[in-house]
Amino acid sequence: MLLILLCFSSVAVKSQQLNLDKLKAFIYQPVELAADTLQKGGWTARTELSGKQANQLYQTYSYGNHAAEQAKALAWLRIHADNGKINQVYYQTPGVDQYTSMLQEIKKLGTEKKDPDKMEAGIISTYYVSSYYTYQTIVGKNSYTIMVTTNNVKQD
Repeated sequence: MLLILLCFSSVAVKSQQLNLDKLKAFIYQPVELAADTLQKGGWTARTELSGKQANQLYQTYSYGNHAAEQAKALAWLRIHADNGKINQVYYQTPGVDQYTSMLQEIKKLGTEKKDPDKMEAGIISTYYVSSYYTYQTIVGKNSYTIMVTTNNVKQD
């Protein structure tokens, strides 16, 4: 029984821990395809934290619950889209370890850090730019977020 629980928890953790390549893969993807992929991976659509205005929309997803605080999710993901295609992804990691790993991956891509870190209301924001993507790291009290967007307009 313990072995089954350990296997399940390992699968659950891997489902919520998205890596940088997975985040980049969402860019230009149709919203419906991303929603299907996320929900099959165990993410829950949070309609109360989602919205649409004209051709723009954002959808928020949560993954799992903390053992001590059932109302608090383990991880969050928000996709932004124009005309049904995703152009920006925000991923609040489940903890500092995954955030640090993703930050190191961003730096290894040969990105250029733009401007000094910006601090506002206890939140530190930093931008990194590569030839194709812009990344933003957002760190606040016990919150570690990675944003990915593209620098270029994709030609169909």
